[in-house]
Amino acid sequence: MAMDRSLLDRAAAPFSAWQRELVFEKKKYANHKDRGESVRRDVSVRQRELLAAVSSGPVALGRYLRGKLDLGEKAAIGAPVFQRPKLTPGEYVNPPVPLETELGAAWADDVSPKEASRSAFWLLSHIDWIEQGRLGGAASLKEALLEGPGRGGTEGQVRNFLRRTGGLPLIRGKTSVFSDCTLARAWWRHRIASEVAEVTKDEVSAATAHWALHASRPAWERLTMLSLRRLTVMNHSRARAAIVSELARRLRTYGRINEQQVLAMAMAIARLGLRSSLHHVSMEALTRTASVAR
Repeated sequence: MAMDRSLLDRAAAPFSAWQRELVFEKKKYANHKDRGESVRRDVSVRQRELLAAVSSGPVALGRYLRGKLDLGEKAAIGAPVFQRPKLTPGEYVNPPVPLETELGAAWADDVSPKEASRSAFWLLSHIDWIEQGRLGGAASLKEALLEGPGRGGTEGQVRNFLRRTGGLPLIRGKTSVFSDCTLARAWWRHRIASEVAEVTKDEVSAATAHWALHASRPAWERLTMLSLRRLTVMNHSRARAAIVSELARRLRTYGRINEQQVLAMAMAIARLGLRSSLHHVSMEALTRTASVAR
C-alpha cells in the first residue's frame, strides 16, 4: 500500500511546527537574553518529552509522533516495505552499500522523487517502521535515533533524532533530507547510481557509482547541495553521470576526494553548458571536462 498523498500534505504543517518547538536557536535571542532563557526552558521540556517517548519503546514513540503530526491512532500510513524484519542500530545509522542498494531497489517503484525529497514523508514512514518494530525495542531505538557524534546532551540527541528520521530543514535547509536522513539518503544514492549506469550504458556500473557516492560523505553533500541551491546544470543526468564517473576514478586512484573538487568539476561542466547544449555534448567530452577540473 502506497502512502496517501493527502496524508502527506496534511502532515506538512504539523511536521514543521513540531520541529520548530524542539530546537532552540540561540542566535535569535542574542539581544533578548531573558526571553531566550524562557524559550530555552520551554524547548527543554518538549525535548525531554520526546526523549522519554523514545525510551518508552515503539508503542509509546509511535503514539507520541502520531499526536505531533495530528494523525489518528489507527490512521494507515503506507510506508515503503522493508525486505528484512529489522535493522540493527549500526545498520540504520550507517547503512553499508549493499543495504542501501537493497532498500533502494525495494522502494524504487513505491517512492517518487517528489516524496523522497520531503522530510515529512520520511518521518511518516518512520512512524510506520517504528510501530512495526523495524528499528527494535527501546534500547535499540535510543541507540539508533539518539546516540552519535555531535554536541551531545539533550539538544544533541534531539537533533540526531530529527536529522535521522527526516532531516532538519529548519537548521540545515533543503539538503538535510538527502544528507542527514539515513534511509532517504539510501534511496537517493540508489536512484542516482542507477541513473549513472543507464546514462553511461554501464561503462560506469550502478555498483561502482553507488560505491563512489557512499565513499565520501562531504562529496555527496556537495553534490546534493549544488543540485538544490546553485547549479541547475547539476540536475542534468549526463552532467551528474560525468561527475560521478570522475568521482569514482579519483577515489580508486587517490583514495579520497573533497567537496571542493566536486565543486570544481560542477563549475567546469556548467561553463561547458553555457557554450553547448549538454544534450549534444558526448559523454566522453563531459567526463574529460570533469577530469581536468581542479
